[in-house]
Amino acid sequence: MRYILFITLIFNCHILSANNSDSTSIWKRIMPNSVNIQFAGNTGMFSAGVNYISPNKHWEGNFSYGVVPQKYSDRTIHSTTIKARYIPLMRTYNRSAEVKWVNVGMWFNYAYGEKYFYKLPVYYDAGYYYFPTAANLGLTIGSELKRGKWGIYYDFGTTDKRVINFVKSSRAVDFHEIWNISFGLSYYIK
Repeated sequence: MRYILFITLIFNCHILSANNSDSTSIWKRIMPNSVNIQFAGNTGMFSAGVNYISPNKHWEGNFSYGVVPQKYSDRTIHSTTIKARYIPLMRTYNRSAEVKWVNVGMWFNYAYGEKYFYKLPVYYDAGYYYFPTAANLGLTIGSELKRGKWGIYYDFGTTDKRVINFVKSSRAVDFHEIWNISFGLSYYIK
C-alpha cells in the first residue's frame, strides 16, 4: 500500500510538471531543504528522511522512515515519523558555518506490523493496555553544527509512555531509563 501511494505521488507530480510551463517552480516548492539519516532516537534504529525549513529558519519539519532490523527484534520493525522543531538559539559564524545551539521538538511516530495496534484488539480486556502500541509521541532537545552543505546533530528526548510509566511507578522505572539520544547527519540541498 505504501509503495502504491509513493508511486502515485511521483506519477502525479510528473504529470503536473509536464502540464505546467513553470514546472521548475513547482519542484522548487516541494523539494526538501535537506535530507538526513539518523541512528536511534525512538524513530527506528536507523531512519532516513526529508526536512523542510521555514523562511525565517526558526521552524523545521521532518518526515522520516525508520527501521529496526530483525537482528535486534523478533521481527523487522518499520515506522514513519513526523517531527516539528523550533530553533530559538542559532548563530551563523561565516558563510559556511552555522550552529543551531538549541532546538526543541515534538514528534509523532507510527510503527507498522502485527504486534502494533492503534485500537485495542478485541482479544484484550478493556484497560489491558493504556496506550496504543503503534503510536508514540515524543519530545526532544538538541543541537546541530552545519558546515557547508553538511550538518551533524544530536537529539536528547523521551516518549509519552516512558514519562507516564515513570510518574506512575518511579520505583520500578529509573529516571535515566526514560531518556534516549540520537545522532544524525544532514545534507542541505537548498
